[in-house]
Amino acid sequence: MSPFFSLVITQIIDECNTQVGRMRQMEELIYVSKTLEFDKLKAIPIISQNRYLEKKGELQEMSKGGPLFNMRAKFTPVYLFLFNDLLVIAAKKGAERFVVVDHAHRSLVQVQPVDEGGGSGNPYEHCFNLTLLENHQGRVMERLFKAPSQSDMHRWMAAFPNPSKPDRDEDEVVYEDWDCPQVQCVEQYIAQQADELTLEPTEIINVIRKANEGWYEGNRLSDGQKGWFPIANVIEITNEHVRRRNLRERYRVIQAASMVASSKANTIQ
Repeated sequence: MSPFFSLVITQIIDECNTQVGRMRQMEELIYVSKTLEFDKLKAIPIISQNRYLEKKGELQEMSKGGPLFNMRAKFTPVYLFLFNDLLVIAAKKGAERFVVVDHAHRSLVQVQPVDEGGGSGNPYEHCFNLTLLENHQGRVMERLFKAPSQSDMHRWMAAFPNPSKPDRDEDEVVYEDWDCPQVQCVEQYIAQQADELTLEPTEIINVIRKANEGWYEGNRLSDGQKGWFPIANVIEITNEHVRRRNLRERYRVIQAASMVASSKANTIQ
């Protein structure tokens, strides 16, 4: 068999495997959607062409009203369904049935570790704080979860940003397609290389990568074509990504101000 036909066959197999993977993801999404009930909450669509389930599992949540660091703190079981762009928190209703109690866009979920203190046997061992910067009511909601093991705690925390490590300028920033900035072309650009994107004024592009040398990589909305283009020819426009980024920054500033105020109060005492 010639190298050309071998390459073609390999590409066909890869494409088939990709399609099979997408079908399985969609089947799982449909199944999960059927198990979730929006009893007292406004229902949101779970099934989406670009959505898939990344992780799910049971955690223990500290009951509301329970005093923090009370050795007799009560925990109740909750189930987390983490999709690539969405977090759903639910309570188990029965066999494979869950009632949704809250949800938030994944980029608006932040976590912080809890000072366990006291070593093994402490009720707050394997606990972490999870904050929804904008929950289903549009409010900030803080929750305290307990994982079954240290490994589970670390894996759940790794899925969300830590507010102590805010967005910062780096040599290169890569965005997910479900949470990326958008730019609009203000000056025509003619592609000079095969991996570049020709742009016309008013065209909108989803930015998936920002390099520190004055270039962005993105997908043109009109036809989905992907390529690089210079920053000087576009301007960033306000979209959901920008709004969520501003919410994260606002929360970070509030947390920092609270820490400063607390530090001053302790100094005065």
